[in-house]
Amino acid sequence: MKRMNLLFRRLWQNRLFTFLNIVGLAIGISACWIVFRIVNFEYSFDKDHPDQEKIFKVYSTMEKGEESNSFDGVNIPIANYVKENIASAELVAPEYKYYYEKITVADADGKREFSNQPAITGTFKDYFSMVPYTWLAGNKETVFKQPNEIVLSNSRARFYFPNLKPQEVLGKVLQIDTVNFTVTGVIQDLEKTSSFREKEFVPVKEEDLKSDNWDMVTSNHKLYVKLTNEQAKQNFIDILTKKSNEVNAENLAKYNVRKSFGLAPLQSLHFNKMIQGSVDKRTLYGIIGIGSFLLVLASINYINLTTAQVPFRAKEIGIRKTLGEQPRNVLFSFIAETFLISCISLLFSWPLIKLFEKYFSTYIPADLNNFSDTLPVAIFLFFLILLLTLVSSFYPAYLINKVQISEVIKMKNVGKLKFGSIPLRKALIIFQFVIAQIFVISTVLMGFQIQFMLNKDLGFQHNSIVSLDLPHAKDKPDDNRPNLLKESLQKYKEIEGSALGHLPMSGEYYGSSISMQTDTGEVRCPIALKYADQDYLDTYNFKLLAGRNMQLSDSTSGFIVNEKLLEELGIKTPEAAIGQSVIMNEKQIAIIGVLQNFNSSTLHSQTDALAIFPSKERDELKHISIKLSHNTGEWKKGLNALEKEWKNFYPNDEFDYTFFDDNMKELYERDYRFSSIINLSSGITVLLSCLGLIGLVTISISQRTKEIGIRKVLGSSVSRIIRLLSTEYLVLVFISIIIASPIAWWAINKWLDNFAYKMELSWWMFSIPAIATLIIAFLTMFYHSFKAAIANPVDSLRDE
Repeated sequence: MKRMNLLFRRLWQNRLFTFLNIVGLAIGISACWIVFRIVNFEYSFDKDHPDQEKIFKVYSTMEKGEESNSFDGVNIPIANYVKENIASAELVAPEYKYYYEKITVADADGKREFSNQPAITGTFKDYFSMVPYTWLAGNKETVFKQPNEIVLSNSRARFYFPNLKPQEVLGKVLQIDTVNFTVTGVIQDLEKTSSFREKEFVPVKEEDLKSDNWDMVTSNHKLYVKLTNEQAKQNFIDILTKKSNEVNAENLAKYNVRKSFGLAPLQSLHFNKMIQGSVDKRTLYGIIGIGSFLLVLASINYINLTTAQVPFRAKEIGIRKTLGEQPRNVLFSFIAETFLISCISLLFSWPLIKLFEKYFSTYIPADLNNFSDTLPVAIFLFFLILLLTLVSSFYPAYLINKVQISEVIKMKNVGKLKFGSIPLRKALIIFQFVIAQIFVISTVLMGFQIQFMLNKDLGFQHNSIVSLDLPHAKDKPDDNRPNLLKESLQKYKEIEGSALGHLPMSGEYYGSSISMQTDTGEVRCPIALKYADQDYLDTYNFKLLAGRNMQLSDSTSGFIVNEKLLEELGIKTPEAAIGQSVIMNEKQIAIIGVLQNFNSSTLHSQTDALAIFPSKERDELKHISIKLSHNTGEWKKGLNALEKEWKNFYPNDEFDYTFFDDNMKELYERDYRFSSIINLSSGITVLLSCLGLIGLVTISISQRTKEIGIRKVLGSSVSRIIRLLSTEYLVLVFISIIIASPIAWWAINKWLDNFAYKMELSWWMFSIPAIATLIIAFLTMFYHSFKAAIANPVDSLRDE
């Protein structure tokens, strides 16, 4: 207890440095804490799934020449074919997405309608044997004996029937569009992280079971299988590939395409970007690296501040050694001190984590706080504190044990004792600022690239345009409300125009291919296909290079293409393309117009060959785009008018518009999030480095108090003394900038490789963060330097 009281007293006497150490270590610990939770969460997916080594997701692969594309969609007939023909498939569990317009529930409170609900999953009974659900009502062995049954997760059962228990939900009826489905099971939502995320299940539709469409593959049809053993994989793939190639032999040979299938293991599915499209391991490694760097910087901060105080503790250590204290006791004393500071820092890191979760919630997985990880986190923090204690206390304890009693007795001012530690301390300062500078440079350059993407000429007008998703009623196949809505908007001067069709820059399009006969034979190329009406080109102000705008009468005979498609077909000029006939879906159509290339997807990829087809089909026109007035002052009136007309035609649907510029930002959400993480890390690394500078400058001034007083007496100015006290550390920061710049240049070039369109790097881009870092470092030291420079020299000369 006595030692503990002495320890607390010592920490209080040096409270400035205690505070700096606690803040620095708290930041490092909180960073590692958050990173561990995220990484532990992501790696927990499917970890405890029964028989995970036998469960696979089936994916399709198409190869043409050197190109190979894999996709986790499958042909509709595959699920039934596998179940009936491949004996090694012990369980077959399709996930076929079925979309419905509305779901109606009739109960004691009357009828309630639900629209815009998530897709319902069509599957086999095997699904419930493959996935370890707990059944709250019903039985997995007896479900799906009838076509119109539905199984609900407990969360969805509460959504439809909030006042009923699971057993009471059995037998209830959901009217899905016009068909009644009876609830025959309620399952507990999976508590553990899993790749199986569906919530509502119905039997696979009869038409899908009988389908013979082995050509079409979509993302709405996916398949999991459980094989009898690991060795059955190749046989499964061979049988499925053989069947598909037999059925599609003519088309595959005609277009020189090879088709095959593969099996992605459930164990690694969560990180399989090619198949599942969920989490990129490289991002996780980057987050781990950031957390580790922040902890290392916090530890360096502690070592720097502690070693700088060693000379001032020499008298204490000398006296303790004179009284017979052993070196190992001194070592344990330092370790205990570091352990105590680390534990206090751990307590302070808790509110930092809560602040991060509140203000930076978009950076963490959505279900992280629902994930039970108390025990793993506790174990991790225990070992983290032990590691931090040993690493941070070893070198200061080593230095303090080098104190010689004779030196302490001889020297009047023990604050001037040297242990050969200054070169190492300088090296640690340089290392700190190298890391900080890399983050600062990355922050600035990533910001430049994002602004480049948002400001680049995309080939069409996107300012002042808002868009809305159009509700679609299946029971109204001839729904003309979109066109009536367009007509109603023409009377408002605040609205310059409107169009129906796909958004020009989005991931929404139809994949297809076209072919054309040339002098050297047939040329065929894949295309991205978008549908629109006759006002589309004017609304978005596309540049028409040749030909004319499309009309609805062209819907079966003509279409508009971009320059890239001409290049793929070998057509020399836009003018030469007009009137050329091509074949798509075995129909002959003509090119009626050529558009200047525009970016139909993000700047990560090159411009694709693209075609725009005129259409009046409601299923193909899913959005309405409205061009507001160029006068931003009229936007409010224009949006109010739009809302008024929307409510006239869609009174039961939410008025939810988005500006096209906001849609663009969503496309770059991943880049924004990564950039924001780097921004935050940059701020933290600079803060940690500056905390270290504050402590070191304070100690340096304390050691040179008498020298400063003498210089003032001899006529040194305040500015000269500030320069004297700051120059040494500014030189170290400048050296760190020289070292960090080429490393940052290499790293940012690697990041820019992900973009087909990117900015050109220039020297001045690196000068901005360099100057900013030097200014921040100088301002960090300025206060203490200025305070020392204006102090009364009489007081300085009396200092011992």
